[in-house]
Amino acid sequence: MATAEDFAEVEWAVVCDAAHGAGLAMMLVGSSGLVGSMNEMLVAGRTAANAAQHENELIRAICTPEAMRAMQSRVADVLSAERGQDPRLALREKSVGWLQEAVVVLQKKAAGDLAAYRDWVLGFASDIANAGSEGGLLGMRGERVSAEEAKFLAAIRAVFAE
Repeated sequence: MATAEDFAEVEWAVVCDAAHGAGLAMMLVGSSGLVGSMNEMLVAGRTAANAAQHENELIRAICTPEAMRAMQSRVADVLSAERGQDPRLALREKSVGWLQEAVVVLQKKAAGDLAAYRDWVLGFASDIANAGSEGGLLGMRGERVSAEEAKFLAAIRAVFAE
C-alpha cells in the first residue's frame, strides 16, 4: 500500500485534492437548505474522521489532519483565482479534472490502491449526496439526491470507468 512518501509533492496534492474536492463539490451542488447542509457537513466530517481506521493506508493518509488542512488551503487558492465564475461550478469542474489526474498518478505509482481510492471517493460523494434533501423547506422533505447531484455522481463514476 502506498503512502504520501511514495509520491512527489504535486502528485500527492492531486491525489488528496481530488478525493476531498469531490466531496466538497458535492456539498455545493444542490440547495439542501440549512438542515440538509448541516447533515452534509456532518457526513463529510465523519467520513474523513472514520478514514483514520480505514484498512487502506493511502485512504488513511489522505484523511490526516495535515493533509486535510493542506487540501483546504490549495482549494481555497484555486477558487479565489477563479474570480467571476460561480465557485460551485468551478469546484465541480476542477474536482473532475483532479480526479482524472489522480487516476493517472495512482495507475503509475499505486495501482494496487486505485480500487480502494475509487470506492472511498465514490462512497464519500454518495454519502454526502444522500445526507441532505434537496428542494424541501429548509432542506427537509425534498428529494434525497437531486438531478444535479446524480449528474455529478455519474461524472465521478465516469472518471473511474475510463
